[in-house]
Amino acid sequence: MTERNKKLDEIADQLGENILAVKGTLELIDTSVTEDDLHQLLLKAIDRMDIVQGLSNEILNALRSCFDRMGDMKE
Repeated sequence: MTERNKKLDEIADQLGENILAVKGTLELIDTSVTEDDLHQLLLKAIDRMDIVQGLSNEILNALRSCFDRMGDMKE
């Protein structure tokens, strides 16, 4: 497996983990008892969504690089 594939697999795993964590956090919001609990859960969800956004950007950059290289190979 190439280094690029390993990096993409790592990003995909992290992305999946963070999406599941956000889902779980949002499910906990339904059962939160106090406003402080709700506030803390929302902060955790926001933090995870920031991570998801960063990982998504990494994936897009990697794909852009792959497409650029494919374009260079055709020329």
